[in-house]
Amino acid sequence: MLQQKASSSMEDTSRDSLSRYRWIVLALAWIAMFMTYMDRLAWANVATTASDTFHLPTAALGGFVTAFFVGYVIANAINGIATDRFGVRFILPSAVLCLGVFTYLFGIVRSVPSGMLVQLLMGLAAGVDFSTAIKIVSQWYAPTHRGRAIGVVSTGSPTGIVVANLVLPQMLQHVRWDSIYRILGIVTIGVSLVCFVFLREAPRRGVSANVQHGIGSFGLLLKSRDFWLVSLAGFGGNWALAGFLFWTNSLMHRQLGYTLVQAGSVTAIYGIAAIIGPPVIGACSDWLGRPRKWLASGVFLTMFVCLVVFGRLASLPLMWILAAVIGFASFGWITLIVTIMTELVGVEFAASAVGLSTAATQISAVLMPIVVGIVLHETSSFFFSFVTLAVAPLVSSILVLTVREGSIYRRPRGATGD
Repeated sequence: MLQQKASSSMEDTSRDSLSRYRWIVLALAWIAMFMTYMDRLAWANVATTASDTFHLPTAALGGFVTAFFVGYVIANAINGIATDRFGVRFILPSAVLCLGVFTYLFGIVRSVPSGMLVQLLMGLAAGVDFSTAIKIVSQWYAPTHRGRAIGVVSTGSPTGIVVANLVLPQMLQHVRWDSIYRILGIVTIGVSLVCFVFLREAPRRGVSANVQHGIGSFGLLLKSRDFWLVSLAGFGGNWALAGFLFWTNSLMHRQLGYTLVQAGSVTAIYGIAAIIGPPVIGACSDWLGRPRKWLASGVFLTMFVCLVVFGRLASLPLMWILAAVIGFASFGWITLIVTIMTELVGVEFAASAVGLSTAATQISAVLMPIVVGIVLHETSSFFFSFVTLAVAPLVSSILVLTVREGSIYRRPRGATGD
């Protein structure tokens, strides 16, 4: 009897320790995401000032963004497989360390070819954060709490957007642009060292069939109808998300005559609401339970309606209200799509699935400016530009309803949707 009580007490203590430790893991994943976005958005804030250093007109400085994005997409496509093979414990801190080193180096380079190369390397390092952060959080949090945990860690991105746009311009008034990169590099390296010391994989609870089947299971993932449906739904969501951030300021300024400060207030409210959206929608998802696709469809449909209405507005206060709703939904869908994806493939293949899906999703950020640019050129219409952004989440709201939730590895042969 005493032995049983002692054993039970030890199990309870161990369980409590693990429960507390998962909050440390969540905090580390969040700060990694946050610093990635701080480093990523530094160029948007210093590009004009840096133009003299590289002897380029301001318009040509966008080439550095392209170089970063190429590395980012490549990393998302291949990193997930590496993470599932070698583990988050090694991959995430190493990637953050490399990002810190490359960020610091960009503050030293003075030629365009060197700058392009370093931005490419920064993109390769930064592209690792999302899928690895999702995997480590999924390991430590059970499905009943996973939605809100993924929601919390997803706020690292919009928080980075808001802080970068508030802090970096202020820093630029006191230090040179290259010093900002060196400061960010040192801070990022510090974050990586903390991750090396404290980040741990979740305790294994036996080897699942997914791991035993290895490459065969990954092949099943690629043939899964539901994997690609979820990815396409994410494509539509990212089309609208990236489009609102890319076009709102310039279109409000050029088409409606608002000052850049007034237009910036709209995107600032969007960013603040984007911080609130993921954890709230994640918590709602956990409370409602599966299927999560109904909530996801509702969020996409909200984006569609609000973007169409936003395109009709001319009142700044009403634009603030709509921007808040759009921001809330635009980052909230990420929590739902990633959670659905994780539950489709299981924790073992979470990084591979999320990484590959994110790489496919990010292609929308390449195509969207071209398509909206054509529409704007042909119509010169603020309204039709936002309708073009709105169509994609409408399609996503339909696609996600056709997804069959639950692990694709537990379905009978022939039921994978291939």
